Amino acid sequence: MKLRLPPALLLGSAFACTPEGEAARDAVPPSRDVVVSRGAPARGAETYDYVARRPLAAVALAEARGIAPAVIQSAIDHLADSLASCVAEHGRGVAPPEGAARIVAQVDPSGGVAAATVRVDPGQGAAEIALLCLAAPVKGLAFPPVDAGTRGFAIEALWGHVHDSR
Repeated sequence: MKLRLPPALLLGSAFACTPEGEAARDAVPPSRDVVVSRGAPARGAETYDYVARRPLAAVALAEARGIAPAVIQSAIDHLADSLASCVAEHGRGVAPPEGAARIVAQVDPSGGVAAATVRVDPGQGAAEIALLCLAAPVKGLAFPPVDAGTRGFAIEALWGHVHDSR
């Protein structure tokens, strides 16, 4: 005669094996195994889609939506040139002003920059440079018109003591 125990009773007996007063332990000992995914690498916070460096300025494309890569890269190059020459103009005869800013812009169906949010790091003269030398040129950008879709981009810029790596 075979004795068959219900599965619930077998499961309950597994938990009853720990002696009274002792904490239950994992069945697997601690390890130092590292699991690495072979998928696409995760995008870090400090990576950019495109960076245009000039002697006194750098403009980095953090993200672009609905804009062809060649078109947005040309716009970033234009912004870097404009920012560098504007910073040089404001620094004429003195040390060039230093600062940083982030701009998030929406592009309307006609191709114009409809709205932009500007965030400026604190610093003497940083807000003035950000508005005159970066935000104004951003508002002047023109992209090809489209019939539908949400378009926009986010950039980060530094100016002052930036080294050209072209």
